[in-house]
Amino acid sequence: MTRVTIAGASGYVGKNLLKQLEDSELVIKGLSRSNRESGNPKLSWVSADLFSYQSSKEALQDTDIAIYLVHSMMPSTRLFQGDFQDADLLIADNFARACKSAGVKQIIYLGGLLPKSDVSKHLESRREVEDVFKATGIPVTVLRAGMIAGDGGSSFEILKNLVFNLPGMVLPKWTESKTQAIFIDDLTKIVKVSINNSSFFDKTIDVVNGESITYKDLILKTSKYFNKKKILFSLPINSTSFSKLWVKIFGETDYELVSPLIDSLTCDLPTPDVDPLIEPFIKYKTYDDMLKRISPEKLVQSKTKVRVTEKTVRSIQRLENPSNLSGKELSDHYIDWLPAHLKSLLIAKQDGDKIGFYAYGLSKPLLVLRHIEDESSSIRDKFHIVGGLLSQTSNTGWLEFRIVADGKYTLASINDFVPSLPWYIYKFTQAPIHAAVMKSFGEYLTKK
Repeated sequence: MTRVTIAGASGYVGKNLLKQLEDSELVIKGLSRSNRESGNPKLSWVSADLFSYQSSKEALQDTDIAIYLVHSMMPSTRLFQGDFQDADLLIADNFARACKSAGVKQIIYLGGLLPKSDVSKHLESRREVEDVFKATGIPVTVLRAGMIAGDGGSSFEILKNLVFNLPGMVLPKWTESKTQAIFIDDLTKIVKVSINNSSFFDKTIDVVNGESITYKDLILKTSKYFNKKKILFSLPINSTSFSKLWVKIFGETDYELVSPLIDSLTCDLPTPDVDPLIEPFIKYKTYDDMLKRISPEKLVQSKTKVRVTEKTVRSIQRLENPSNLSGKELSDHYIDWLPAHLKSLLIAKQDGDKIGFYAYGLSKPLLVLRHIEDESSSIRDKFHIVGGLLSQTSNTGWLEFRIVADGKYTLASINDFVPSLPWYIYKFTQAPIHAAVMKSFGEYLTKK
């Protein structure tokens, strides 16, 4: 039997995909942040932290086909320093390396439709994840979709809530941008068909129904279908700041989720011909057809629920690496550079595989790092945070430097760090100092 592992199986698309696969002969493993029970003998749930390579590697054991439905726009730690694009890169790289380790035969990735120009950060992040998976050498199927219509879908529920909650709407210029919608059943059917199907190997497919439609059209059609009359005001401005605020409030969603989505709405998405590979599986040819399958009831709650670990910190920075330094070379440079950069404030002392950072005048270290030997140190070098005055724990948290997608991207990150300082003192002292230090280290690398 073919063994399929789905990352993001507990999300909207994941849940609907599991329903689509109920009658299949596949053995399915769903990855989730928390433990879950399954009443289906062909479905098992595994708790996995995709920010951890080791956890990802263990989760992907015994996998033939890996399906990736994850996008990391919501923080999973109390404090997150960085950009969701870099978080996306890091977890995708863990997943990709885990796929290589497990001998996976196909990766299926659900990404986003890309405009020909003016790509938003949100859509650019989707494209970067494609780069990560394609660099593995494993056959990759990239399915690019626009708005996924269906009860419970985040983008669709935001639109639906706006229609239900507002008697009138201001329509900025971006509502004239072209987009594409696909019904959830059609999308999951295409994912199902692509599993272990060599016709889909190393293909990038725009999952569209061919209908040309604008965001204004979506608002008007949705309002009409739900019999919600609207007073609409068109404005010749393209600013997204105000739109983010009213979509957050009246769309009943989180700002972290809505902000990159709204930025993407200024992009004109293509209206390509439907690929012959997927044309037989597109049942809903128009948005009007999709609306007929939508519940007339408003969902009570559409906000994203994310489990946040108390008092943990994640910090991810993308670094320029013009000298193409390896992971080990980057960490060596950092250990040498940091005391020199802070001059008389800090010294580093090495004791075997441990490195202690001391402030002048203190006998106890501020932080102690233990180097983790790894055969892949050319692409990833890692230190566990094992003590020091600034760390509350000696068995959580790590610092790492990694090379992603064959050197296309370079990341430095601290994960699951638990500071010993009182939280708000840490937040306004140690945290911004670390961010400033990593920015300076990045500038140092560009001058090497």
